[in-house]
Formats: sequence, structure tokens, C-alpha cells
Amino acid sequence: MDVNSIGSVGGGMPIRKVSQPMQAQQPMEARPVVPKDVVEISSTSSVSGKLEIEADFRAQRLAQIRQQIEDGTYETAEKLDAAVDRMLERMRSE
Repeated sequence: MDVNSIGSVGGGMPIRKVSQPMQAQQPMEARPVVPKDVVEISSTSSVSGKLEIEADFRAQRLAQIRQQIEDGTYETAEKLDAAVDRMLERMRSE
């Protein structure tokens, strides 16, 4: 005669070792609080620096173009040809 279990306890499950008792934990108040250092480096400063450089470049370029227009040296045959070529390319692609 085989006895597999007594009632609903035991079943066909193997016997396992009893786990180690949990070590007593210190109460939350008694635990030392160790602050953690956090460093965040913002990319905002590098982006704003690039924007300032681009703004300065654009302002200088705009002043240069205005001066060329006033002097009558801005419109050249090469610039006119390039503008016409761009206009024709756009018309063809539409």
C-alpha cells in the first residue's frame, strides 16, 4: 500500500529545506541615511552658445550683404545665373 498524502497537505510535492531565518532588520529610524550625489550636465549651455555664434555670423553676413547692395556690387552675373538655375530646377520638380 502506498500513501501519497494525508488529506490535502503534502500532495506529491518533494520536501524542501527550510529557508534561513531572516536576519533582524534595523528599524528605519536607526538606519543611517546616506545622501547620494547626483550630477546633471545640461546641454542647454552648449546649445545656447551655438545659437549665439550663429546669430553673430548671420548678423555679420547680413551687414556684409547690405553693404554690397549699397555699393552696387551685390548683384553679379554669376549670382544671377545661379538664381535662375535654382528657379528652373524648382519649376521642373513641381
